[in-house]
Amino acid sequence: MIQTDRLYSVNDLYMTTYLQIFSDSQLVVHHVNHDFSAKDTSMTAYLQRTHHLLTTFDAYRISQIPCSENNHADALATLASAVEQGIGLNIHLEFLDQPSTQIPTICTIDHSPTWMDPILQFLQNQTLPIDPAEARRVCYGSTRYLVINGALYKRSFSLPYLRCLIPEEGNYVIREIHDGICSNHFSARSLAQEAIRWGYF
Repeated sequence: MIQTDRLYSVNDLYMTTYLQIFSDSQLVVHHVNHDFSAKDTSMTAYLQRTHHLLTTFDAYRISQIPCSENNHADALATLASAVEQGIGLNIHLEFLDQPSTQIPTICTIDHSPTWMDPILQFLQNQTLPIDPAEARRVCYGSTRYLVINGALYKRSFSLPYLRCLIPEEGNYVIREIHDGICSNHFSARSLAQEAIRWGYF
């Protein structure tokens, strides 16, 4: 049984002949079972990689389970938030510098400027906007954020750090929550609350 938030390599599972996978994402389960086709470029790459790895096993089974029964994998996904706070347990952490899939670069797509850019530039390079009023706003607002492995996170008092997303990433997360995890018709407010619960801002 594998509970994880990343793809394992064949070497990680070289002694395994039968693989049983549990996921709380209905969308992912249907993707792997060929019930749904992946439209997102990143998801398509992961799906191709997943199907390639699954061919190395004699048999496999992937099943959907409720979020409440997948606490261990959920803990892995939010564990990075606890690193800077200090944890009193001996837990092995592996930081991945690059995704499990490498998509060949055909052309560079420039994302439109977002509200995160000035905050990231200030936290990483101490660079502020030229406009004094904007510079004060960024300097003051940046105290509520921090950078972990190049990604911007929002501090939270009652929740783990929330990963800040560009619009393209945010649209994918909302679609995943709506179509996969929730599989219900959620209002915009409920979707936003669900995204925060899963660690996104």
